[in-house]
Amino acid sequence: MVRPRNVGRVQAKKEVPDWEQEEFESRSDIKRAAQAVTDLGEQLSEMTEPQIKKLQLPTTLQDALLLLKRMDKGPALKRQKLYIGRYLRQDEPLIAEIKEKLAEIEAKKKQQNAHFHKLEKWRDRLIEEGDDALHEFLNVYTQADRQQLRQWIRNAKKEQSQSKPPKSARELFKYLKGLEW
Repeated sequence: MVRPRNVGRVQAKKEVPDWEQEEFESRSDIKRAAQAVTDLGEQLSEMTEPQIKKLQLPTTLQDALLLLKRMDKGPALKRQKLYIGRYLRQDEPLIAEIKEKLAEIEAKKKQQNAHFHKLEKWRDRLIEEGDDALHEFLNVYTQADRQQLRQWIRNAKKEQSQSKPPKSARELFKYLKGLEW
């Protein structure tokens, strides 16, 4: 009599990660969730080395990301991305922490962009409107140097009329940027 192989043996229970225990509609949903975590790892690898170090990630993950940055192409690159995804899927609190830090970085970047847009508008207004905009600007930024600003505005207008590179406009923007920071 031939006995089936698994009869009488105790099956070892495999520990299932939290992200797999969630109720998904289909296997495709499970794959999409796993891919999202792998994409998060790729997003991390696109950051610069100092930015990665600033995130204060676990050493193993940080080393894996820095190694991925040094790789050019080929199957090893794909394996490294999958390794990072697998590492992240094992630690759900780490995923939440990373997402939170990335959201903070993104918010800071948006705030900085908005600030630069505001300064660009001031620069353009100062060049186009002249003294009227300058008086309004000096009411807001009392510490600004009126004489230097007038000189840059005058030179910027002259450069525009002669179709020269906007050297003075750039200098004006640098000065405006230095006023608040």
